Amino acid sequence: MKFSVFLILICATLCAAQTNTALREELLKMRQIDQQAREQCARGNGDEQIKCLAETMEKIDMPHTARLNEIFDRYGFPTFQTVGKDGVQSFLILLQHTPDESLRQKSLKPITKAFKRKEIPPQDYANFVDRLLVRQNKPQIYGSNFDIKDNKLVMSAVKDRKNLDKRRRKIGLPTIEEYAKMLKDFYKLEVVL
Repeated sequence: MKFSVFLILICATLCAAQTNTALREELLKMRQIDQQAREQCARGNGDEQIKCLAETMEKIDMPHTARLNEIFDRYGFPTFQTVGKDGVQSFLILLQHTPDESLRQKSLKPITKAFKRKEIPPQDYANFVDRLLVRQNKPQIYGSNFDIKDNKLVMSAVKDRKNLDKRRRKIGLPTIEEYAKMLKDFYKLEVVL
């Protein structure tokens, strides 16, 4: 019994030693700034949201992108062992809002591996993959990417629409109709599928 307690203490010490607390805290703070700005943007009509998001990209996303590139160049894609679950999720959210396609592209493999290890939630994975595809002018797979058009949220082109909910269920997502309702509740805009 004492031996197993000793092993648990050693593991806890080693696991804690691997965590980069300062980097984790920085990512959490960056995420907080990012999310507060986007919550502010969600309060207006479609045109106001577009204008607000453009300002957010300039003032917040561009500096965050520079820092994300520095982090990736130094550490690679952050792992649970490096920054914890909330640190990884923060990096992912910030990555969603970066205008830097090269950073997004070089993050694809580590994100896919982390998703397969169940370290990344399905919605975060779907958001990342779909946004990457849409920015490459390809149809999305999971239906998570929407654009504001005529004061409505309009789903971007999607591959094989007939089987969309099947793909969503396969990775643990709600139906597209349930997701559309969540978007409508948050953005207060009509959602077009």
